[in-house]
Order: sequence, then structure tokens, then C-alpha cells
Amino acid sequence: MAVSLRTRLTIWYSLWLLLALALFSAIILWLHWRLMLREADESLDALSIAAVNVLADELGEHATLEGAAKEMLGEVRNRDYALTVLDGEGQPLPDLAVTLPVNVSSPPLPASRRGQTVTDPNGREWRVRLRRASARGLQFTVAIAAPMREVEEHWRVLAQACALGVPFVMLAVAAGGWWLGRRGLRPLQVMADQARNITARTPDTRLQVANAGAELDAVATSFNDVLDRLALALATQRRFMADASHELRTPVSIIRTVSDVTLGQTAREEPEYRDGLTVVGEQATRLTRLVDDMLVLARADGGGYPIMRTEVDIDAVVLDCVRDFKPSAEAKDIRISAQVRPASAIADQTLLRRLIGNLLSNAITYTPAGGTVNVAILEEPGAISIQVTDSGPGIPALDRERVFERFVRLDPSRSEAGTGLGLAIARWIAEAHGGQLQLLRSDGHGSVFAATIPA
Repeated sequence: MAVSLRTRLTIWYSLWLLLALALFSAIILWLHWRLMLREADESLDALSIAAVNVLADELGEHATLEGAAKEMLGEVRNRDYALTVLDGEGQPLPDLAVTLPVNVSSPPLPASRRGQTVTDPNGREWRVRLRRASARGLQFTVAIAAPMREVEEHWRVLAQACALGVPFVMLAVAAGGWWLGRRGLRPLQVMADQARNITARTPDTRLQVANAGAELDAVATSFNDVLDRLALALATQRRFMADASHELRTPVSIIRTVSDVTLGQTAREEPEYRDGLTVVGEQATRLTRLVDDMLVLARADGGGYPIMRTEVDIDAVVLDCVRDFKPSAEAKDIRISAQVRPASAIADQTLLRRLIGNLLSNAITYTPAGGTVNVAILEEPGAISIQVTDSGPGIPALDRERVFERFVRLDPSRSEAGTGLGLAIARWIAEAHGGQLQLLRSDGHGSVFAATIPA
């Protein structure tokens, strides 16, 4: 079963908090233990200094170390500490009745500046401090020990407090984190509910979340941007389908009408059948060209059109296209020419030929009789520009970008001349090669279309 984001967040930060609290508690317990040991060592150190001073004074009155030690023990005795004196070799004085609860001579305990923890035969721990000194030519060691029972008890109480406090804090933090996670992630649930209600019938609906925070506002904005793009794509698709249906209906209607009229009578002359079949053939050709263009755009929109890139001599392609369109230009009394120079690029030769052909077809269609159409190749930094210039009536300023849209024909009287997809396909081909197609100039003296392809 999938675990919710809120649960995962609560578990993760609870685990990290537990680790942090455990580490903090361990550090606190260690520091407290060291502090208590230092306080115990300071007490032992102060008492050992006092014992050495008293023993040194007593040696001035007694000839033996044992006698001075007995007098010292009578003056410095403390019920909380165990105190004794060792000879110069570190062995307990034989005539001294007072002994430590722990053995510090076998093995010998080194006399350091810090106290040392020693365990007695009963398993209890003692803090021992040895202080070596000399007086009246005699070497001796004062050994003093204090039980660790009180220190261990204080430390144990603190450890119990940590052991009880950490789970309580963890429980409180986990509950608070769960509530905060639920409150913080509530806008996500609201957005999910709103997104679930967006359908193809309500493409204009957008996510509306108030006071969601900067991060969730960014998520909502990005999702709304995606919806905007999808709505635009859906509207474009619907318009494309409507325009395509309209364009397909015209040739189909003409073919059907001509067929019905031709077959409406039992007997007709051969010329009448030829005229009817000629119309049917022309409309079938137009229908084929329209379907082919629609298929190209559909595959281009879906990213499934294969682009076979090879090294292409653009000048040769331009000359071939001019030669192919020369008969149709001459039929309209239009002079077509080319100004080329050697140029090559890595491109799809078939698509490049189609791009140039679409520009030439558009120019010939809208250039009046007696006009001119010219194709030129210009060198640009890192690119090659193919410019098609005509002497047509020009394009109004408001329509200069709209002409690149699909099924757009500015002159309805020329609806039979094309499909309205030529410039749209040409722009796609240019952009598919990393270039662009622009209308550089359009006025009463004609128009200039420029397709730029990276060299």
C-alpha cells in the first residue's frame, strides 16, 4: 500500500529528530559525567593538599612517618572520604590501621595529577587521588578515595530523565508534525480535487488556491500554464479539423455533383463524359494534395515525420525548383528567375525542395500576369537565406503573420489554386532544420519571403 507524503514526511523528520535528540542527550550525559568527575577530583585534590601539609607539619614533631601519619589522620579524617599514607615505595605503612577500600599498591597505581576510578572487591567504584610529597628527608604518598555512588546516582537520574523526556518530545513533535503536514499539504488536495474536475468540456477551468505558499503557488501556476497550452492545442486541433472538413467537403461535393449530372442521363456524347471526368480528375488531384499536406502537418505536430539529413547543394535544389515551376509561370505570363551562388547545408533534400516549391507556388499564385518572381540565395553569418520575391499586390499589415496559419487564403477568388497549407508547411520545414521563415517585406510592389537555414 502506498504511503502518503504526509506520513513519509512525518516519519523522516521524526527519525532525524530522534537521532538529533539521542546525540544531544549522549553529549549532555557525557559532559555532565565529566563535570561531576572534575568536581570530585577537585575535592580530592584539595583534601590531599591539606593532608600533605598537615603531615609535613607533624613530621617536625615525630621522628617516624607512622607517628606523623597517625596524628595527621586524626586531624584530617572525613567520613565521606577514605584516607591513608604510603611509604616512599608506595606500600601501606605497616603500623597504620587505616586502609583504603581499594588496593593501590598491587598493581601499583600511578600517581597522576587527575583522579582515577578503581573498583573494589565488592564491585563498587571509587575515585582515587594519589599525591606524592617529601618532608624532613622522607618520601611518602597521600592516598585519598571517595565513593562514586553519589556521582553515579546523579548521573543515573539525569539519564532516566533523558530516557523519559525523549519519547515524550518525540510523541509531541510527531503529532505536531502530522498536524502541520496535513495543514501544509491541504492546498495540494484542493488542487487535486480541482484538477480532477477539469474535462474536455471545461478546458477553461484553472486551479484556484488561495494562500498556498510560494512553492505551491508555483506548482499551481505551472499547472495552469500547462492547461493553457493544452487548451490552445485543443482549440487549434478543433479549428484544424473544422477547416479540414470544410476544405475536403468542397472537392468531394464537386466530384459528387459532376458524377450525378454526368450519370443522370442514359446517353451522352463523348465530349460531355470527357469534360465531366476532367473536372473529377482536377478535384481528385486537389483532394490528393490537400490530404497529403494534412498528413505532413499531422505527422509534424506529432513529431513523427522522419527528417533525413544529408549534405545538400542548395543552389542545385533552387535551380531544379525554378525549372519545375517555369511552365506554370509562363502560362500566366510571369517571368521567373534565379540568382544563385554555390551553397550547401546539412538538411533533408526532399523537405527543402518542398519548402522552396511552396514559396514559389505561393508567389506564382498571387502574382498578376506580366509580373516577376525571383529566387535568390544570400550568405549570412552561419546561415543561408533563400529569398523569394514577387511583384504581387502585397499583404495587408494585419495579415502578415496570419498567412502562416493553416487554411488561410487572403483572396477567396483563388481558393481553387491551393490548399492554404503551403506557407504553414514551409515554416515548419524551416523550423525543423533550426531556421525560420519570415515575411521580410510586403507592400504594393510585392512581397519578399525569406527562409533561413543553418549552413
